[in-house]
Amino acid sequence: MTNVLIADDEEKICRLILALGDWSALGMSVTGTVSNGVEAAEYIKNNHTDILITDIRMPGLNGVELIDRIHRISPSTRVIIVSGYAEFEYAQTALHYGVSDYLLKPINKKQLNDALRKLKDKIDGEKDRETTLENTKTQLVTNESTVRSSLISDIIINPDLSLSEDTLRDKYRFNAGKDSYRFLCIKLDDGDIAKVRQDDKDSRDAAPERDFFWDKIISVLNVLLTDLCHDMVTLTQGRYLYALLNYSSKNEDDLRKAVRGCLHQTNSFRGILRNEQAAFALGIQVRTADDIGRSLRAALMALKDRLIKGNAHILDAEPSTGVLYDKKLLDHYSNTVTHALEVMDKDEITEEIDRLGSIAGDTPGVRGWEIYELAEQMGSMLMMRLDFPDKKRRLDDYNEACDNSASLEDLIQIAGSFAGGLIDEIRSQREDSSARPVRLAKQYISKHYAEPVTLEGISEQLNLTPTYFSALFKKETGMGFSKYLAKHRIDAAKELLRESNLSVSEVCARVGYSDTRHFNRIFEQDAGVKPAVYRKLYG
Repeated sequence: MTNVLIADDEEKICRLILALGDWSALGMSVTGTVSNGVEAAEYIKNNHTDILITDIRMPGLNGVELIDRIHRISPSTRVIIVSGYAEFEYAQTALHYGVSDYLLKPINKKQLNDALRKLKDKIDGEKDRETTLENTKTQLVTNESTVRSSLISDIIINPDLSLSEDTLRDKYRFNAGKDSYRFLCIKLDDGDIAKVRQDDKDSRDAAPERDFFWDKIISVLNVLLTDLCHDMVTLTQGRYLYALLNYSSKNEDDLRKAVRGCLHQTNSFRGILRNEQAAFALGIQVRTADDIGRSLRAALMALKDRLIKGNAHILDAEPSTGVLYDKKLLDHYSNTVTHALEVMDKDEITEEIDRLGSIAGDTPGVRGWEIYELAEQMGSMLMMRLDFPDKKRRLDDYNEACDNSASLEDLIQIAGSFAGGLIDEIRSQREDSSARPVRLAKQYISKHYAEPVTLEGISEQLNLTPTYFSALFKKETGMGFSKYLAKHRIDAAKELLRESNLSVSEVCARVGYSDTRHFNRIFEQDAGVKPAVYRKLYG
């Protein structure tokens, strides 16, 4: 809306101008009327005014003096003067002082609206040019920022990206003028994870509060690090903030102190993101542009140590080849998964996941990245054995949930919830009047195979006749009850022979056989060799 002020010492002239103007059609609004030049100047000083319509002769200030004052206090205000024939020459003189137009009395409606329309077009044109210029400036700044932040996104995509100081300067507009580079990475984790979100990814990745939080953190970084760095560029992606720093090695101690200060200030922003927690990690210090990717890899690896060390301190990159691989933790897990899926026993698999978590957490020298890898492998091994149409999506959601775990306890809870939820889902799909008793029988055998187990005993527990249960079991499993029990016992014996130093007779007793000769015969029928030979071959 274009604002108009009318100034005339004759009230009837003011009313006439108000009546003649097509204000609404022109997109204009008369914001006030005044009776002398002093009031006009004071009004324009305090109120945005696009157009002033004024008599050439008024008390207080004459037309030329008023125009001169207005140009000083509001250069953008356009002036239309109104004069009679007696003041015509005076009005012509005023035009030299920047008056936009003049109207002769008596005022003509068409002339008034034509003058107003002409001024409106000029004002709108200038505003459009100013907007275009401002947008161009903003776009240039945005483009510059985009080019600079693309350095980090390119390194994320390819940590081995070949870089030089010239490339940093010419391609990415990054001023590499000092002898050290280092990545700072900040990661947000969900501090209140109860289960894996399988049906919906975390929709808060683009939430305004997270953007606001990152803006706050970047402001703190700029305040604390700008004077210590020759240049710094940042990039946010979802729950991650990356900052590449170029600085003088003599500022190393001050730089670390400043990063710690940023970590401490972050605590004051906790309320913005409810339960989320922030972890800070520094990559290794490198001296050449071509090594920047190594610093990023080291920072991301150090971030994972928050599982072990928490997020109260800056996490530093430490060299490590890992200590969990030699423990072969996944061998036993694989067997457990196979059996748990067979009998649909989620307790069996969640207990195994808890066991692996305890072993991993209690292993001296273990690194966070190893535990994350262990959790991801557990999810992959489980999903490989299942036939879901959306396996990739489920696994991606699981891995994302693992990545957003701030502690070992959260991570194990995620893995257990994921596995248990899948088994519950499969069980509900399969559950019917015939499958349920067979599943319960399998679970019973799994837990009590070392004890005397009979078809009659289980039938009684299931409130079924032995004949009906026997037929039902064979229909569902493809083998008779006795054969299934024997196979389960022999599989358990094979594991004991491979992984323990128990004698054959002790193994025989452990899996529910009282007669060693009978055990040897059954074992050889299944494995093709006697127990002692099997141990030599596979133990």
